[in-house]
Amino acid sequence: MLRILCVMLACVSAGWLAAAPALGDQISWYGDYATAMRAAEQQGKMLVILFCPAGDQPFCDEFAERTVAAPKMLERLRNAICVILPLNAKITVKGKQEPVLNSPAYAGLGGRPGLAIVDLANKENPNRFGRVAGTFPLGKGSPHPTDKIGAVLDWRPVKLNWHVSYAEATDTAQRQQKMLLIYFCAPRDNPVSKALESEALADAQVAEKLSRYVLLKLPVDAKIEAQGGKIELLKHGAFAEMLGQPGIAVIDFAHKGAGYYGDVVSAFPFLDNAPYTTEQMGVILDLPPGTLTQRTLIYAVRVHPERPASTQGRLDNSLAREAESHAEYQARIRLQGHHFWENRFHRINALLPGGLTAKEVCAESWPGQRLLQAAIECVRCWRLSSGHWGAVVAPHPYYGYDMKLGDNGIWYATGIFGGN
Repeated sequence: MLRILCVMLACVSAGWLAAAPALGDQISWYGDYATAMRAAEQQGKMLVILFCPAGDQPFCDEFAERTVAAPKMLERLRNAICVILPLNAKITVKGKQEPVLNSPAYAGLGGRPGLAIVDLANKENPNRFGRVAGTFPLGKGSPHPTDKIGAVLDWRPVKLNWHVSYAEATDTAQRQQKMLLIYFCAPRDNPVSKALESEALADAQVAEKLSRYVLLKLPVDAKIEAQGGKIELLKHGAFAEMLGQPGIAVIDFAHKGAGYYGDVVSAFPFLDNAPYTTEQMGVILDLPPGTLTQRTLIYAVRVHPERPASTQGRLDNSLAREAESHAEYQARIRLQGHHFWENRFHRINALLPGGLTAKEVCAESWPGQRLLQAAIECVRCWRLSSGHWGAVVAPHPYYGYDMKLGDNGIWYATGIFGGN
């Protein structure tokens, strides 16, 4: 989100308000950008900006019918400051006139008609206040994002409780049967940790996802009592894939009875000394229940720039076990391949609902890569094969992914899908 500098703004080009299309008398619409911005800031309200083609009454009628008439939307808009502007509306910035829609803050609209919401209601949140909280292109026949608009207008800060004691946090997670997320942070002056905290961890949607977890924040050199003495937590074998670095780890205390209950099921160190983005944090927090290797490979698929759809279905336990078994076999013989696929194909098909057919992809990492790097490399290898990528990128009702390490230092990955 980009901050809007209210103090730099002068009036929108005058003369349009009188000719602006009618939106009814249910909502008071400003016709001047700077005046509306000042009113929203003074009253501590959300600023709703409708960018409308000049004189386009059908566009405004559709907005009134599809947005204003939606349940509870009228009340939300009455509690906000609303302004309607033509697409060519201009502001004066440092003595120079520029189109409002040229501002990077509104890039999500792409210069098209639509709605933008600036958060001037949550002054106590410096990562949100004065920033564009959402942009929603609107057009005839396009899906109408009414629910998303409502969610932005309803947003209130989520208060997160970060534990500082490992013992207390694990006890809380066990009692509440929740996942325990541990943020291993670098010293305060570390730019990577500062970037993660000021961007991804401060994002409203990420905060809502974090609220589902028990949260623990520890320095990278934090120690715990173990075996009659104190040891650095990151030197414990369970956290080996954190590589002794700052980052995010997750322990599963939510799925009692699962084989991975009480295990570290996510290990996301800061690779290449880079913080996780808001999008990457969202993926981490939405990973399905599973083992460390399963979840890491699923993460690598989901963050690929082309957004493969193979993990949009359901992670099926039977397919996950088949993927685990074949990954283990490849690692044991130290050879990648679809070994005995003809026999396995018929066995896997018998596990699927009628009409669905099994597909498989395999890959291997470079020698010596650690888990997260290896998972990203295996997805990259799939991208280089049209046959494999066709299966990875396609949506499937059911899927399973896993990867295992051979004694040659190479990780072997398998994905198995049930689809049409």
